Amino acid sequence: MNLGVSLSWIAAVYWVGATTILVTSVVATILQPYIVGRRARRRDQPPVSIVLPLKLLEDGFERTQESAFAQNYPQFDVTASAVETDSPAVRKIREIFGRHTETPTRLLASTARFAASPKVDNLYAPFMQAENDVIFMKDANVLLEPDALAEHVRQLGDDVGLVCAIPYCARLENFPAHVEAAIINGPHARILFLASCLGQGHGIGKIMLFRRSDFLRAGGFDAISHTVGEDNALAKAMRRIGQRPVFSHRPVRQELGARCFYDVYQRQLRWSVTRRNDELISFLLEMNTQAFPSLVAGWLAAPLLGVAPLWGVAVTAALWFTLETLLSLAKGWQLSWTAPAVFIVREAVMLAVWVNAWMTNQVVWANGKVHARAAARPAPEEG
Repeated sequence: MNLGVSLSWIAAVYWVGATTILVTSVVATILQPYIVGRRARRRDQPPVSIVLPLKLLEDGFERTQESAFAQNYPQFDVTASAVETDSPAVRKIREIFGRHTETPTRLLASTARFAASPKVDNLYAPFMQAENDVIFMKDANVLLEPDALAEHVRQLGDDVGLVCAIPYCARLENFPAHVEAAIINGPHARILFLASCLGQGHGIGKIMLFRRSDFLRAGGFDAISHTVGEDNALAKAMRRIGQRPVFSHRPVRQELGARCFYDVYQRQLRWSVTRRNDELISFLLEMNTQAFPSLVAGWLAAPLLGVAPLWGVAVTAALWFTLETLLSLAKGWQLSWTAPAVFIVREAVMLAVWVNAWMTNQVVWANGKVHARAAARPAPEEG
């Protein structure tokens, strides 16, 4: 068997494997709410402290933050935290608090400076000073449905230490936003939904629901301060004390608005570098979830079927694009007439990010550069 034939057979095996993952993950994405929803058995509703870390005043901030107050839940309070004592985001959250006097609220100034991630520094005060043991943290661009808190709490069983939710992107207002949504709603979401159906959970920091008592028992901030991937570090810490991380049966809506390509690239690079540092095997396997390697495999394997290589590429591209488009329609996710161009640009961005992630630890967070694994100091003592 000559080298060309050997490459064709290797490519064919790869193509079959990648296509199987594609089809299986598409089916899992549709079935996950039903499968995982049956595992949500908690019926009581303990008091919850909702934590809102603040940084930038982005488009849609007011709408997403107000959604925290619209929860159909018997008892909760809301705490916001920010490094700046006066900023556009801080002024806006004060306005929002003023409209919801029926809910206990606090605005804390974050003075801690010990972690690799500025977000972890910002979370120190609200986590440690929360009124309740059960804490629900949400990012600023997450829009909660009125029953979201109640539904996520249903997953927080005695053996569950962390509940996260798989995000999907909405309110896409320009081409870069559609590209980012194609990444998050596409390969990233599909694999997470598949993992969830198989009973696996990981840290995804768009929302995090946990008991502070478990968090402290798992090492507290010392367990998550060494990385910008604090969500994944928290999931690992919970596993070490026998508490499972799980994905909720309810995804969360992440509003993108208008994006620029620089921000899209830098955000994807930060997450990719974090996975390379903290989940190397998953990072290595990411190429199996991207269409580009399958297009190459289709080109190389096509001669085994007696067809031209271009036919192998065309059939592979059509299969990936059609299945992902049908999935978006089934889930009610936003699509655009530019979807074919979005698909092509997405694959180029994902490949560039994956390659670049091998060569740097400098990542961008909230318009500033940080080291993905900077040496963290011990967390301060809570006085």
